[in-house]
Amino acid sequence: MKPLVSIIIPSYNHEQYIRQAVESVLQQTYSNIELVIIDDGSKDKTLQILKDINDDRMQIIRQKNQGAHTAINRGLELSRGQYLTILNSDDVYENNRLEIIVNEMEKHKDISLVATWINVINEKGESLGIKRGWDNMEPWPLEHPEKSYKGTHDFRLNLLQGNFIATTSNAVVRREAYQKAGGMRNFRFAHDWDFFLRILFSGNGLLINKPLVNYRVHSKNTITSNRRWMLFEICLILAIYIPLYASSYLIRRSRDGKEIERLYESINLQKNDKTFWLILMYLEAQKQRGILTPENILMDDEKLRQYFMRYIIE
Repeated sequence: MKPLVSIIIPSYNHEQYIRQAVESVLQQTYSNIELVIIDDGSKDKTLQILKDINDDRMQIIRQKNQGAHTAINRGLELSRGQYLTILNSDDVYENNRLEIIVNEMEKHKDISLVATWINVINEKGESLGIKRGWDNMEPWPLEHPEKSYKGTHDFRLNLLQGNFIATTSNAVVRREAYQKAGGMRNFRFAHDWDFFLRILFSGNGLLINKPLVNYRVHSKNTITSNRRWMLFEICLILAIYIPLYASSYLIRRSRDGKEIERLYESINLQKNDKTFWLILMYLEAQKQRGILTPENILMDDEKLRQYFMRYIIE
């Protein structure tokens, strides 16, 4: 029997997009699926639209508004599949996405996470271009990309350089990898990047060179709402994962100048170098006091987080 794939949709006030998202799952050529929809307290017609869709593979759970990462984690906890994936309620799958990805993951048992190229669309569903992994549409520019991790074609290193996966909707992970890494954490913008980097610390990734998901860009996307907070989270992510990845993946040989150059050319803190170092020193100081994941303090303590964010340069 084919392995079960669990798709989690966290929904919140996307009445104009939710039906298309759900139907793109239910119409997959890969049929052994379960769809878990966690409605995070929508106030529009989202829930009514969902209740009008009748499919035994779908379950709808409603909760008070608690944020995307909480809704996703609840869906993951309820899931039963060998493979797990998340679809944002404004994005759309190509109908053969899961079939292609599962076939690859069944062939390559060492792969923990699979992503694909992305068709970026607007509010009307019109294509704005194809994002080809780390090759284009970078989240921020690099001065010498050919000297950076882009020149290595290494999935893990390119993910550390920037979240080329781009959206929570663009990853399928093995259950074992999720159980080892844990769920989404309380980032406002970078919960997916953080999750993917934890998966890839002890697992391998694969990029499929076909646009198998449609990622919708519109005025209500979370990422457009607070640039200062987003830049803070970029600095925090890099302060967490550069030290974590350093000995295993970044500086593996003590006298290799090429590795040092690759790392140098792969970092763009967007004029927030001093804030990055401030965050890094804070994390290291807390670790020396025995706190294993001090980043959780910065994510949960708004007053402390605001103190760091005041230094962010937009």
